[in-house]
Amino acid sequence: MKKAWYAGHCADDLGDSAILVGDPDRVERIGAMLTDPVFLPVKRGLKTVTGRWNGKKVSIAAFGMGAPIATILLHEFADLGIARFVRIGTAMFFPPATGGAFLVSEAAIGFDGTSPAYGVPNGETVAADPALAARLSEAATAAGETPYTGLYATYDAFYRDMFGIDAKGNDRADRMRRSMAQRGVLAVDMETSALLAAGQDLSLSVATLCYGTVDALSQEKLGAEALESGERQLFRIALDAITH
Repeated sequence: MKKAWYAGHCADDLGDSAILVGDPDRVERIGAMLTDPVFLPVKRGLKTVTGRWNGKKVSIAAFGMGAPIATILLHEFADLGIARFVRIGTAMFFPPATGGAFLVSEAAIGFDGTSPAYGVPNGETVAADPALAARLSEAATAAGETPYTGLYATYDAFYRDMFGIDAKGNDRADRMRRSMAQRGVLAVDMETSALLAAGQDLSLSVATLCYGTVDALSQEKLGAEALESGERQLFRIALDAITH
């Protein structure tokens, strides 16, 4: 029986679709919402749960941080037969989005090192699956939210390109944020462009839904209470969309 090299799972372990998350603790929290959850053995820190939502079998898997491992997980799951993926998490957002908004990827600009391996040159734009992106927006609206759909940008170096913690990082990140604002970018993260590029290359349906937690221009962060309540809503919206 074929098993994924890094994740260690076989096709029978997984659902018909998958939600990819960064934080492994989110797998526990989403798993608690599922019917008949089965937590799979953890290999290389990759935590996965499979259960049912709306009567459909779905897997939630954590990749940690960054495009390379997120794409490895997607590619392995695709090799085992999954063709529909939603990446969820938090993201830095730009106006007109506001803190606590739900941000749906229409496309993404890849400034990461993984996208070129899947046929999308650095700095080029790759589209999300339009039907899945539309379903995410519909699910968010049905949940009482006002989603924003638009362009993501993906970077590898968090403390240089996204959020500075020293003088050099602050200068570089400030330039990036001004440039992305001028290009009409909605959100910045570390995975979306690579996942969309891999999805395009492998003929998969892939889109991202993020919860806006950091204002890209002011660097103001969402409070802990809003983050907790928004995260649970994020889970529901993604589960509803991917099991539709």
